[in-house]
Amino acid sequence: MILIAGGTGRLGTAVREGLEPGQVRVLTRNASTAELIREGGSETVVGDLADAETVSRAVVGCRAVVLAASGFGPMGRSTPAGVDRDGNIALIHAARTAGVEHVVLVSMHGAAPDARLQLLRMKWAAEEALRASGVGWTIVRPTAFLETYLDAVGADLPRNGSTLVFGPGTVPVNFVSVDDVAGLVGEALRNPHLRGETVEWGGEDLTLGQLSDALRSATGVSGPTKRIPIPALRVMALASRPFSPFLARVASAAVIMNTNDMTFNAAPHRARYPGLPHTTLAEAATRWADVHQGSVARRAGA
Repeated sequence: MILIAGGTGRLGTAVREGLEPGQVRVLTRNASTAELIREGGSETVVGDLADAETVSRAVVGCRAVVLAASGFGPMGRSTPAGVDRDGNIALIHAARTAGVEHVVLVSMHGAAPDARLQLLRMKWAAEEALRASGVGWTIVRPTAFLETYLDAVGADLPRNGSTLVFGPGTVPVNFVSVDDVAGLVGEALRNPHLRGETVEWGGEDLTLGQLSDALRSATGVSGPTKRIPIPALRVMALASRPFSPFLARVASAAVIMNTNDMTFNAAPHRARYPGLPHTTLAEAATRWADVHQGSVARRAGA
């Protein structure tokens, strides 16, 4: 049995769909989603990473655990400290106690104890705990998820034809598709040669302006591109903390993306594991358009 923590998120779902349902158990807080997963043939444990009993129950009988949960997003009171550090460390300790053979941690490119972004510092703490745990491990460090930023750039495109760019839209950043990351996680579960490896994983160096253009090309919808200047992002990162920690995290990350070198040469790393998915921007934008085709079509016909 393979436990996936974060198995209902975008990455966790992609990992789950690449495995046989009968060998998967998903840890989730959402009871209704858990029911749908059970109907698909997988096991579920409903509960929170902060609950020790739930975590201990989730790992019983598992040979492997995939740590794909993140507290960066807008879900409830989740935070990077509570999920990416504390939740992952709790699962690592529970896995060791339960005799789990292998833990695959989805960290992030740039994880370091002194990283500017809190998420990266919390990922690093979980990495260190896993390396010291005595459990077999693989750490996957992807760059920014392409689909997440397509969602952000194209959020208003179906409604009013506009795209949104954080900053000038000309700074290159390395983006990787969630499907490509899920493919590497699956390989880590299958391939014993990835035990004890920290694998950096990326895709193309792209600008947010290029993401905007790709969405317009895929949907056929034209309209203005709105830009939030970097000074405004800095103000947003501070001013939104009391009422929207998630928005503050997004703004802080956007400032860092626009003021640091976020490029990455993924080719040497990809060459070590040939045959895994390599999704292009055009392919990801087309998939995005397919998902939103109803609302996009209504916009185009307006």
